[in-house]
Amino acid sequence: MGLVSRIKNLATTARGKAVVPPGARIGEGVWIGRTAKLDWSHGRHLVIEDDATIVDGVRILCHDASSYRRTGITWVAGVCVRRGAFIGADSLLMPGVTVGEQAIVAAGSVVTSDVEPGAIVAGVPARVIGTVADLDARRLREMESRPVFDQTDYKITALDGQRASELDRAAGEGGYFMATPETASAWRARRG
Repeated sequence: MGLVSRIKNLATTARGKAVVPPGARIGEGVWIGRTAKLDWSHGRHLVIEDDATIVDGVRILCHDASSYRRTGITWVAGVCVRRGAFIGADSLLMPGVTVGEQAIVAAGSVVTSDVEPGAIVAGVPARVIGTVADLDARRLREMESRPVFDQTDYKITALDGQRASELDRAAGEGGYFMATPETASAWRARRG
């Protein structure tokens, strides 16, 4: 890696953002958590498409060196996270895996095989537990009986006492939803 790349990566790390390995292909609108670890030595085999989310603690490997000391070989295979996929906290994507469009990998999962578009997988090894469409429908039904707050509340350095109390109470009473300002406003108007 050249000096310019090293300086750029040091600056990126210093700002608290994840370091992207050389050669990785990262799309537009991708969010990568600052503690995500992407395979540095084989990053050229990593593709993360537009609007994908890789949260904190995720580890993506494009190689498996478990046989190296015995055989002198390392298996290398690309990893692809398709458009709009969500990879949950502390998950591990193994070499050769493709996570389909709009799929969700639940927190703590170990993905050893491809994930179909729109599927939700969880566990070790990760297995299909549902679909994104079913999750979204369930969340929208749950919004009918739960408080909905404008997500900009979390962008305020210090919440006023009343808003902090409302959020704390709602969290203690089964949870609440954070929504875009437009969605929160529409839900409040709908409820009256």
